[in-house]
Amino acid sequence: MSWDFSTEPEFEKKLEWMRSFVHDEVYPLEVLDADQAGFTRIIRSLQDEVKGQKLWATHLPPELGGQGYGQVKLGLMHEIEGATMWAPIVFGNQAPDSGNSEILAHFGTNEQKERWLYPLLDGRIRSAFSMTEPNTAGSDPTLLSSTAVLEGDEWVINGHKWFTSNGMVADFLIAMVVTEPDAAPYERASMIIVPSSTPGLQRLRNIPTIAGARTSLSIPELDRLFVAARANSGEPAALWVFHPAP
Repeated sequence: MSWDFSTEPEFEKKLEWMRSFVHDEVYPLEVLDADQAGFTRIIRSLQDEVKGQKLWATHLPPELGGQGYGQVKLGLMHEIEGATMWAPIVFGNQAPDSGNSEILAHFGTNEQKERWLYPLLDGRIRSAFSMTEPNTAGSDPTLLSSTAVLEGDEWVINGHKWFTSNGMVADFLIAMVVTEPDAAPYERASMIIVPSSTPGLQRLRNIPTIAGARTSLSIPELDRLFVAARANSGEPAALWVFHPAP
């Protein structure tokens, strides 16, 4: 059996543009000496060029600001992007923002989408996904020990996370915590949107990766965070239940 990874000439032109753009504009970012503000300004200008080529956030369908190119084209694009650590953020599909945008797109309320999803897709804010914990297997959500308890109109969150990608620079975290401790193992956990400005959220320290501090992991501590359970519209403001497959 053979696989055909060829595309139409029009899309091949886009791939050629990507190769030149990544080589000429993105590779140099790897040795750029700039503070976070300066780095962000440079990234913004490159992102605008990508958007002009209709290559922005291509992991998403058109109704969410993507292009709906499909898996073969995405694979060919990601082959180019994967050559440098900064290409994903320039093209709007970097982790964990890409996965968080899909979560919000599929399960978020209208109010959540307005506040978090659309600015995230536009590249105006950053996000983090906070599940891994120091004393349990981070890849198994049935073992989570961080909790959220509903007190009146607020979820009160307590716990200790670590290796939270983007945690130091994120505008919000999606924290996976136990909300139903007496339920079956695969019905205990929920995901709660935690704005980074929430009192009680302490980002204890940064853990640089091989790519440097800008792609770092953080160690957040959740010490009696109060997150509204419902928005003014009456919709759930922070929560949806997560049921992983057994």
